Amino acid sequence: MIASVMRGQELARVWIGHWLSRPFHHLFNLAPGLEIGLAKPELTRLHLTHSPLAGRRAVHLSDLHLDRYRPRHRALVRTVAELKPDWIFITGDLVNVRDGLPHLLQFLTDLRRAAPVFVTLGNHDHYSGIGVDEFADHFDRRKVTLLLNQVTFIPMDGGELAIVGLDDPSLHRADLRCIPSSRPGRFTLILAHAPNILDQLTPAHHADLTLCGHSHAGQWRIPYVPTFWLPPGCHGRTNGMYEKQSHRLYVNRGLGWSVIPMRLNCSPEIVLLEWAA
Repeated sequence: MIASVMRGQELARVWIGHWLSRPFHHLFNLAPGLEIGLAKPELTRLHLTHSPLAGRRAVHLSDLHLDRYRPRHRALVRTVAELKPDWIFITGDLVNVRDGLPHLLQFLTDLRRAAPVFVTLGNHDHYSGIGVDEFADHFDRRKVTLLLNQVTFIPMDGGELAIVGLDDPSLHRADLRCIPSSRPGRFTLILAHAPNILDQLTPAHHADLTLCGHSHAGQWRIPYVPTFWLPPGCHGRTNGMYEKQSHRLYVNRGLGWSVIPMRLNCSPEIVLLEWAA
């Protein structure tokens, strides 16, 4: 009973937060050049060990909130291409409002030229007015893989990469039954939007690494003041690596903004995964 009430409260907070921020996104979309502190993402490297994937690399992006295709997004595409990834993973909050869909699709089309793209959805995507079937149709036509409580396998010599895409944990849409069991040579990578996925994983779930976003790492960081802006579903996890019950979770600071188009002492982030033997 208590868990059900807490879940309802969290869902309500996510819903209210989106609809309070929605007018700001419409307003600032009329003057997209007003963005501050979003132009220069930092690169974070994660070094991973798995012999069948040795020499492979992937880029993780999150929280695009891409309602207008800005010069910074074109620069981002070039940066990602220069990293020469084998795969690109995006963990939700792709867009805020329906008007942003053509801009998002152009970005994904350009990004797809660099490497195969795998995407899951976040809370803003579900409240954008764009249906899941519509997302899936557009992505399929652009050869972008949408994974919603689904898994796909990429075979390698001596093993495989299992890419699990969960629907948004902050909306309690994640169905963990799609996570495959462990097997020799398999590296299981989970893509999920919100950090509370770490609390939903149990020792019975095999995952080598989980990637998420959602937090924006607080978006506005004031020296000597604790992080005060975190959306529901973060459970205090702002950015970087976290561990719980043998599970590892990396929280990406994301690339976009919510409510106000400004990041303060909290630069956007691109994560590069590099595998070695």
